Amino acid sequence: MVTMQKIYENKMDNRVSKSKFSEDRRVQWVYKFVKEQRVYGSYINLLRCTLMSFEKNYHKKIPLNQINKCLFSTISNIINNNVTLSKNKLNPWFLTGFSDAESSFSILIQPRYDSKTKWRVKAIFAISLNKKDIEILESICFSFGVGQIYHSGTKFYYRVESFKELNVIIDHFDKYPLITTKSSDFLLFKKCFSIIKNEEHLTEEGLFKLVTLKSTLNRGLPNNVKEKFSNIIPIERPEYKFKGIADSNWVAGFTSGDGSFNIKTTESRVGKVQLRFSINLQSQEKEVIIGLAKFFNLNVYDNQDFNLEETKQKYIYYTKNAIAIQIVKTSDILNIIIPFFEKYSILGQKSLDFSDFKKVANLIQNKEHLTKEGFEKILNIKSSMNLKRK
Repeated sequence: MVTMQKIYENKMDNRVSKSKFSEDRRVQWVYKFVKEQRVYGSYINLLRCTLMSFEKNYHKKIPLNQINKCLFSTISNIINNNVTLSKNKLNPWFLTGFSDAESSFSILIQPRYDSKTKWRVKAIFAISLNKKDIEILESICFSFGVGQIYHSGTKFYYRVESFKELNVIIDHFDKYPLITTKSSDFLLFKKCFSIIKNEEHLTEEGLFKLVTLKSTLNRGLPNNVKEKFSNIIPIERPEYKFKGIADSNWVAGFTSGDGSFNIKTTESRVGKVQLRFSINLQSQEKEVIIGLAKFFNLNVYDNQDFNLEETKQKYIYYTKNAIAIQIVKTSDILNIIIPFFEKYSILGQKSLDFSDFKKVANLIQNKEHLTKEGFEKILNIKSSMNLKRK
């Protein structure tokens, strides 16, 4: 039959979905879509580049006419000096898949003593990535047509927070629904956004309702809010039900965020090489992992309710708090995984890992890994993959 193996978290790149966006007040740059009206009445999409320091100085902007030649395709050149963005819009299901892996839906609640309720409330959709993947954020920003990209240290943040722009985000996920447990956060977020949009949060009753919803969203309430709303009784999260994978582009987007292409070798043994494709999630995403295995037509049980610790299951691995799909069989890699991602492309730095992954797969297919020269080629390729890539 099939086998299940236990994974060790310290040996795996276990990653969990982002559940909360952390703000950094030391923001350096912000890029924003704006429409400039020409004399004859037409519009051109430009990107507003604004030099920022602290939040209190956000209103101090460089006049647009000083940067009116800074078109969207030049942003990567500003950051990386040598990268130019393709302006092609991403597939909407790719956007949803990547958001399932990397995005967060947050409600910010902060003290504001000059307001009637003494609290400031803001809804934020955000995606945070390393500076190496600025191109993905640019493509996401271009595809949605709304939002801003902030730079802080080695991190870049795509954020949408205005009412008008958040409507675009909500409409997208209503049409192309999230698949993971993040869909429950989205439903809570929508309810909170409706309260804010209708200005109900400006009343004590409306604010209390919003805080109640926020108490169940992501990681719940921050300590300072808990202290002020100690009588809040958290509501139950919306029931989550995995409804299957609707589109192949979702898999490409999700893998671009949470997937991993690795090469396992034993350096002292020529020919000992293993290709490994994996996606590692928190244990509550069990149905997503099983759904991915079924999507790739792998041999897994149909029963979604089985106890993973008691059932032996090929391709699915677990720890106490995590679950993963791992595909290591060479024939599966060559016949299923590589052809799929050649058709539905990985984006970002991970696409470089996939490219190297294919090179090693080709060496294995040609039996070159059994020679000393071929094996050394593989070791050389592996040495610059994933976190080792400069």
